[in-house]
Amino acid sequence: MSASLLDRLSKRITIAAIAIAIPLHVYVDPATGWTLRGIAAVAFAAGFVCARRWPSLTSGIATAAAALLPVFLAALLHVAALNVFYTVSLAGLFGSLLPQISLDGWKLPRWWRVLLGTWALTISLAFPVMIVREAGLRLDTLRDTGSLDSWALLTTPQVVSWILYVVITQLVALLWLDWLYLPGAGNRDPGSDANPESRVPNSAHGLWLAATFASLVAIYQGTVNMAFLNAGPWIGLRRAAGTLLDANAYGAIAALAGPIAFVSIPYLRLRHPRQLQAAALAINWAGAWMSGSRTGLLCGAFGTLLLVYELLRGSARDESASRDTSSLLAGIAVVVLLFIVGAGAIGPVQRIIEARGGSSVHELWTRGGYGTVATRMVRDYPLTGVGIGSFNWMAPDYWRTLANDRLPFDNAQNWWRHQVAELGLVASLPVILWSLLIAWLVFTRPTPVERRVETQTLRGLLIGIGAASLLGMPTQNPIVLLMFFSCVARFEMLTRPVAGGPSGPPAAAWLAGFIIAIAYAGGHLALAQGPLKPPVRAARTNRDYITGTYPSERLPQGQFRWTQRHASFALAARSRHLVIRYHVAHPDVGTDPVKLRITTACQTLVDEFRTDSAINAQAFELPEGEERVIFETDVSRTWKPSDAGESDTRTLGAAIEADFVGTPDVVTSQDHWIPLKRCGPV
Repeated sequence: MSASLLDRLSKRITIAAIAIAIPLHVYVDPATGWTLRGIAAVAFAAGFVCARRWPSLTSGIATAAAALLPVFLAALLHVAALNVFYTVSLAGLFGSLLPQISLDGWKLPRWWRVLLGTWALTISLAFPVMIVREAGLRLDTLRDTGSLDSWALLTTPQVVSWILYVVITQLVALLWLDWLYLPGAGNRDPGSDANPESRVPNSAHGLWLAATFASLVAIYQGTVNMAFLNAGPWIGLRRAAGTLLDANAYGAIAALAGPIAFVSIPYLRLRHPRQLQAAALAINWAGAWMSGSRTGLLCGAFGTLLLVYELLRGSARDESASRDTSSLLAGIAVVVLLFIVGAGAIGPVQRIIEARGGSSVHELWTRGGYGTVATRMVRDYPLTGVGIGSFNWMAPDYWRTLANDRLPFDNAQNWWRHQVAELGLVASLPVILWSLLIAWLVFTRPTPVERRVETQTLRGLLIGIGAASLLGMPTQNPIVLLMFFSCVARFEMLTRPVAGGPSGPPAAAWLAGFIIAIAYAGGHLALAQGPLKPPVRAARTNRDYITGTYPSERLPQGQFRWTQRHASFALAARSRHLVIRYHVAHPDVGTDPVKLRITTACQTLVDEFRTDSAINAQAFELPEGEERVIFETDVSRTWKPSDAGESDTRTLGAAIEADFVGTPDVVTSQDHWIPLKRCGPV
């Protein structure tokens, strides 16, 4: 099999995976409705149609929308579903790329093709396995908002939504990086200058322009009204989030956008570029400070320092130019300081000072438990990891086992360790090797004299993102990842030696990549039926796992869960005495009885026709030492309250309450306690 065939196949599989993942995400996420799904469809269609006429402009608008849409969608829909909001904007970007990208294989530099192509292929083949795994091998669970799938108290749809968000972010960004390497990409509008050196900055304009607008909002939040377009948690923390509803992500974006804007504005060929450069740098750094993001400070500091150094160095021989440059930089510093002094927001330095008590080397490595959990995941699943997009919500389960404590949903850990924890030692190898290759280029490639300021600024930004990735995951945000890829591509183009040599990697390298991707998906398919199966994970951490029901609610008769036609309950036994209460509420139950069955794997607990809505109960005594109770419910038919003129559109079966009591005499309404049989392992 030829290398070119495998190259083309990997890219087409990636495109197909994105085309499946985006609509699946907007369908599965519990916060979405038909309005948001319609917006996603319009975004994709608009991107696709407009890109055929205005490719560069459309791609710029699509990247800009990623930073601006969250706050507007939140205001429109009255929810803060940030992950699916990003997917909507990435749908527009994907649509704008489709008419432009080549299906003849990846256009990246030689060895990048097989390394990044394998990374994309691994994600593309594996994510359907992750979705099926979390659905418990039953796809109707994908929309089951009553099933808790993690000690982070996330339901199966929320877990699946996060997996899809991670997949879509990485695959669309990889496709965008590949697009940057097309001849004339980013500057192919009719009549435009197709100078190769102007390719990457033009495609990045949408990113820094949107970030600068978000920074103007952040400055207003930090100096006038913190509640303006800001999300609830950040208001109390005195941290501005701009238009992104997330102060951490916004801070990193703003800190990167300032230097990127400074070196990109000259390519726009505008009048008075120096004033615009100064304004963009000052506004974005002031906004980044308002966010209080320590990650943002680290991401942008190196690039900004190298930018300032090169500006002063370049003007040192010309006294007039030196005065102008010094005045420009002094003006920027004064503006930023004025905003900081007048702000009510907490800055990153103050947050660093407040956290210095826990800043030992050990604490920085373990990151409050996240690093410890990642290390244990690697030890448990060294070859496969726990699955793409699975660390964040699976970490609380691990922490429950390790420390018997709650660990919030987060990603505070080393980027490289995160890759190994999710992909395993083998499947993470391509992306880790690529990151090491980028580090080698950043530290060894010489700086071209004619592009010294821009190149050194990009070098500093890449160093800053790498340093921040030692302690966190800034590139898990799609806008940060797009900015990072933009910097990588631009730096590589500016510093590459004279082109020559073979056009692509050998077939053996591609064949190894396919073997890695297929083996990773196959390994997780086996784990999905074994130790990583949701009921098995729940049992391992002594957590309830219930499927086929709606979230628990209080009815006039007590706390119940409405089931669908079939439901499964796997409960941690809190005592040896279990009372199951049940009833149905079908309007016509008096004339058309409903059969209800409650069974375990080896015993029938309830098998009766219900002819009224009265609550019945059965009391059961568990065998000595039993830690889990597993039973299933089935009803002969369901009903919808909406059919009876109510607003509730759910499909209801029976109402079930499972209550563990301390001693048998607590419940006096039961005539006797029925012994439960021990059915063996799940």
